[in-house]
Amino acid sequence: MAPIAKQAIKLTQRLNRGPVRTLSLNLIEEATKKPDLAHFTRAELRSPSHTSKSDPRPHVTASLATEAQAAAGKVQVVHIYHDSNNYIGHQLYEEQDAK
Repeated sequence: MAPIAKQAIKLTQRLNRGPVRTLSLNLIEEATKKPDLAHFTRAELRSPSHTSKSDPRPHVTASLATEAQAAAGKVQVVHIYHDSNNYIGHQLYEEQDAK
């Protein structure tokens, strides 16, 4: 399947900083090119590039869903890791109820 295009990604918050928004959307698009994420058809940006106590590496948090998951009200959260501007990996978490 084709990656999820930037313009198809739903934003959950207003992002005033253009470079952070662009980086976050580019990373989601790049990650959904990977074989284990290519089957997802919907994406929602949860948190733009950030770090946290539980995950100190810079990452973007997104919710991904297939059409079947979306119809059932389910998503899978993914952390998409990056260096200055480049995708370097991701961690896909278990399916959960959409919030």
